[in-house]
Amino acid sequence: AVIIKNGRVLLIKRTKPDIIYWVIPGGAVEENETDEQALTRECKEELGIEIAVNDLLLKMDSKKPETMGQEEHFYLCTIKGGELGTGHGPEFTKPSIYVGKHEIEWTEIKGLKEVDLKPKDIQDLIYNKFLNNK
Repeated sequence: AVIIKNGRVLLIKRTKPDIIYWVIPGGAVEENETDEQALTRECKEELGIEIAVNDLLLKMDSKKPETMGQEEHFYLCTIKGGELGTGHGPEFTKPSIYVGKHEIEWTEIKGLKEVDLKPKDIQDLIYNKFLNNK
């Protein structure tokens, strides 16, 4: 879910023992789910918000070793409701299977090149497409 508001993009900062990087909110499509249904569910779980799924911005093959061969889809989304930061997904349960921290951050698009946003393809697309579109 690429969520842009007031010149900023909503990201999740991932802090692990050996690395810090940022990702776009989202996750796997479960059986019998559409991309849109999965993204809506993931945003509720990770962020605590309801979204409207809009345009498909990018479709690419995953570059992560654990998901090699799968497609990743990045949609432009808008927030419809809910309270940011009230996510209840497996990332936030104790004990969690996830290592490290998940922190929700609004990041200025003009400073996007200063963070390690993965994958770089979406970082470049957001920077180039939305830098001057507030």
